[in-house]
Amino acid sequence: MTIATPPPASAIPALHEDDHEQVVIRQDPETGLRFIVAVHSTALGPSLGGMRLRRYPGGMREVLEDVLALSRTMTLKAAAAGLDLGGGKSVMLDDGRAELREARLVAAAGVIDSLEGAYITAEDIGTTTSDMDLMAGHSRYVVGRSRERGGGGDPSPATAETVFQAIGRGLSHATGSAELEGRRVGVIGVGKVGSSLASRLVGAGARVIVCDIDTERAERFAVDTGAELAPSAEAILGLELDVLCPCAAGGLIDEALARSIDVAVVAGAANNPLTGRAAARALAARGILYVPDFLANCGGLIHVASEWYGDSGPAPADSIARAMDRLEVAMATADAEDLTPHEVAERQAFERVERARPPAR
Repeated sequence: MTIATPPPASAIPALHEDDHEQVVIRQDPETGLRFIVAVHSTALGPSLGGMRLRRYPGGMREVLEDVLALSRTMTLKAAAAGLDLGGGKSVMLDDGRAELREARLVAAAGVIDSLEGAYITAEDIGTTTSDMDLMAGHSRYVVGRSRERGGGGDPSPATAETVFQAIGRGLSHATGSAELEGRRVGVIGVGKVGSSLASRLVGAGARVIVCDIDTERAERFAVDTGAELAPSAEAILGLELDVLCPCAAGGLIDEALARSIDVAVVAGAANNPLTGRAAARALAARGILYVPDFLANCGGLIHVASEWYGDSGPAPADSIARAMDRLEVAMATADAEDLTPHEVAERQAFERVERARPPAR
């Protein structure tokens, strides 16, 4: 099924009302592909966002809910990072049929190609640079390819870089010092991004406590780096911490948890780690600084955007510096206006998107 016809411009509500330009749902009986692409906005440029491959107990309804929220976040991320890109995301339902992976990736590339550049994909949770190399053979709207195939390689270290910088700025704002030496930092999820981030934190002298749903991976990481191992996310959430870094799937912190965790700063690589605005306000009411996820983790998007634009785009280091400047402004403005940094950064990002939209006819 395909839902691909946007309403006329005059009928499109403001972007903060979560309208999407296109949502494409494809179920392919030949390969068993179940795949959704959501294009939230192309006001600033083509939408760019990774393709997730993961299990969803709730099936396609849960996939749809996730991809709509993620694509909206990608609009925020691109706008806040100062990129001339829009927000989009795709999700493929994983049913464990590994033998059909390649065929489904090729079919997904065909769906993406049919959108004629409205959406550009990249790797994400469950997908790799090798997957992007395969898909790039069937669509030109693919980035995150391996360096051997002319791409920029794994974007995970770039994501970890901006989260690391955001943690320093968050600590400085919340405690008066960006110093990491001796700080207690909990990292939930040590996959591609979380492991890179946690390694940097250990190297900076932080006391890092890690966990992962893959317990063997977490154990290996702890042995290799000297990080402390926690048995579960719940165990980390029960600790007194200077920084909590959600680096796995979203929706970790709800309003009730926001009222109980003992941390100074929440800053991680996960998209949408809070369940909603109520959780953000509950954190703020307790003096806990939540660093907006779409600014903290924007390094990966900046990395793959540079692959798409090549020499015609801004230098990644310059884009990262501008994004961190926007984070500083958001935190300062939030204090002055009695808002959360997330509310300020979201407002500023959407203002940039709205200015780029053509006037309604």
